[in-house]
Amino acid sequence: MSTVTAGAGGLVDGPTRWLMLPEEIRQAQRLRTTREAVDFVEAFWRRRDPDPDAPGNELARTFYERVDAADRLYSEGGARGSLTDRGRALILLGPPPVLRYSQKKAPAWDPGKQGNHPAIRTRNVVLEVWAYPRKDLPAELALKIEEEEGEIPEEVILTFLVEERRIELIDGEEYLEMAVRAAIHE
Repeated sequence: MSTVTAGAGGLVDGPTRWLMLPEEIRQAQRLRTTREAVDFVEAFWRRRDPDPDAPGNELARTFYERVDAADRLYSEGGARGSLTDRGRALILLGPPPVLRYSQKKAPAWDPGKQGNHPAIRTRNVVLEVWAYPRKDLPAELALKIEEEEGEIPEEVILTFLVEERRIELIDGEEYLEMAVRAAIHE
């Protein structure tokens, strides 16, 4: 029996992980044979096929297009763009219809020079905000948001903290998690 390394690892370590439910990640990590990996991948994409009667899988096609775009747009310090926070958002929600930048004063710890006392100072931080107006949300996601939150906000907002070496999602994680669940068609 052959051991699967790249098959399962590629799913969990690559951009496909953004579409995976926690139980699917655990299941993928337990795959041991090529047959198990093939069966898992087929079932994975079948669960996410919005129209099983149509040829191809529209969600898979869109996913791979967005992975390619994220890799081109959002690489950070040697990491593939599709494995960054903005890459994940692009893959799950698509390009933001509204993009805003702002600066905000935030407290920052300053260790100071050797021998001096550390201090709390303020510094300007740059925020990148991706906004998805209600009318631009995919129908499945809008339904999931309404189901889980009781109402759909005027805009779904993702906020990223822009730093020198990394851009990090600081608000909106719940919408990305809902997008994963909304992609499943059973």
